[in-house]
Amino acid sequence: MQYVLQGVSIESEASEIISRDIKRGSYIDIPKIGKCAKYNCKRNSEAAIRQELNPKQAIYKADSKLDLHDSISGENLIFCVSPFKKVSFDVINYTGRHKAQRAITNCYSFAELTLQFQFLKQLNDPNQEANQNL
Repeated sequence: MQYVLQGVSIESEASEIISRDIKRGSYIDIPKIGKCAKYNCKRNSEAAIRQELNPKQAIYKADSKLDLHDSISGENLIFCVSPFKKVSFDVINYTGRHKAQRAITNCYSFAELTLQFQFLKQLNDPNQEANQNL
């Protein structure tokens, strides 16, 4: 399933990241995993799970999506990879006019959507609306 709302995240044992602009950020310390390299992805970014965690439990963020082929798409996202080794990026044809960078990880990965697409601003998370009505 594809998720597009700001703040949604995925955690996986292997993932695929595609973005038009990927920059290496600082390091982040994740409990039970250790130091992870953090990357900032801007301009039409997406991340998908290629291999589920075993056992299938969230490690960094309790409400992360964990199912195989779950993906997040948005304007900006961050992703963290452990161990903090350099990730190699391939350049691919992403749209008719634009190329993008793609990384495929084979270790623990966490990705979170930090900015959803501008044309989706009217959408609200149905889970949050249900909690407000209580």
